[in-house]
Amino acid sequence: MDGAVPAFQEVIFRAVDEDQPGAKLRALYTRRSEAYMAWYLRDGEAARPSLQEGVRALEIHMPELVPVHASIAEVVADNEPTAARMFTFLRPPASSIACSQAVWREADENPLLVRNYDYPAELIDGVILRSRFLDRSVVGTTDGVWGLCDGMNDRGLVVSLTFGGRAALGDGFGMPLVIRYLLETCDAVQEARPVLERLPYAQVNNLTLTDASGDVMTAYLSPDRPVSFRRLPVATNHQWVVEAQDPMFVASTLEREWWLLRLLDDPDVDAQRFSDWFLAPPLYSYGHIEGTGTVYTAAYGPAEGSVVHRWPGQDWLQQLDDFTESERAVSFRAPPYPAVG
Repeated sequence: MDGAVPAFQEVIFRAVDEDQPGAKLRALYTRRSEAYMAWYLRDGEAARPSLQEGVRALEIHMPELVPVHASIAEVVADNEPTAARMFTFLRPPASSIACSQAVWREADENPLLVRNYDYPAELIDGVILRSRFLDRSVVGTTDGVWGLCDGMNDRGLVVSLTFGGRAALGDGFGMPLVIRYLLETCDAVQEARPVLERLPYAQVNNLTLTDASGDVMTAYLSPDRPVSFRRLPVATNHQWVVEAQDPMFVASTLEREWWLLRLLDDPDVDAQRFSDWFLAPPLYSYGHIEGTGTVYTAAYGPAEGSVVHRWPGQDWLQQLDDFTESERAVSFRAPPYPAVG
């Protein structure tokens, strides 16, 4: 043995460039279609809304996406009814993701949104997609083929999600489609605010937004409470207060929030060092075996149109105007990784 820590799981991440739904997205869906259906129908057929309900909800709340949904359903899944229902993102199965995110900014430097996505590695799409479904180029990390866990458009708007800490459920949309909608229709943080005030939500989530000007906002979204907004550039897994009962969850979300605020307040922490800290505990989670590990870090620079997907030991830079299709194999290992200095 050479002393190397063995990988217990490997995930292939793919960078895919496809302006409109086509053969590439179809291939990605086909590769994971069984897993998608197992997830979507895990609570039974009756638990999910009909296709008619989903399309009607899109027509009412996100009319701009109706033709995109139709194209996705036809081109990607041959209008298979269950897949078409899933693609509406109306009342999807409940999920709880940990995640940490924050916006670093200095008065004379461009903003940087950095996020960690903590989730079971076997359930992620593993796709970084550049598309142009409407009139904006969008790049982001996909969920459910065309939804987004985080992303950026060519006007400089960046949006990223975290779980909001409560298990409330409602009749609205899953957050990956909300992020897609914002990036397809909004140019700046303040344009997104009235959109978020009017949309219905399926679950409790936090969105952190920034744009090329450096404006920052965190939105607290729930199916059972009014939307609220903060100028706070940080989100972990609670909203105004921690309402979870699990003491380990409470300790984790508060520790990560405190750590992010501390880093943002440290004059010796520049943008690179801020991003580097996301690759170390307490922001980085080693809980991959339990399904709570960090599966990627993403650092979005809206002024430059750049995104770097990061893992301990490797960075993957993409730019909206210089996007390269390729693949990366990422091995999730047991700790420890080298600490950040």
